[in-house]
Amino acid sequence: MPVVTLLSDFVDGSSLALSEETEASCLNTYVTTHAVQLWAGVKQRRLSRGLTQQRRGPGTLYFAPNPEAQAALESFLQSETGSEIEQQQLMAMKHLGIETGPHIGEADERSILLTGKQRPLTLQARAKGFG
Repeated sequence: MPVVTLLSDFVDGSSLALSEETEASCLNTYVTTHAVQLWAGVKQRRLSRGLTQQRRGPGTLYFAPNPEAQAALESFLQSETGSEIEQQQLMAMKHLGIETGPHIGEADERSILLTGKQRPLTLQARAKGFG
């Protein structure tokens, strides 16, 4: 069964990926019928943990059509940003037919998508070590 994952980066420097199985045949079908559910789940989890719900910009939706593609996506999400492993997993995702697209959760995220300028991190998220 296909799986859809929503990845969101927040102004506090944290990220959250939430997945759900779907009967949709492609990302477009999912977005036009069910995309609100994942975003509501993300907001609910962040709220219950007392974390900010403000994203730096639009999230990213990934549509994995089968378990092999989902495994490649999970490896990609767990890899270090900018690493060779991340690049290898990205190529595997493309080869396995994973569809991607932006997710607009709040109205002001549209302008961020168009300009490419994300919200800045909070001071706490930009803090460095203690010495």
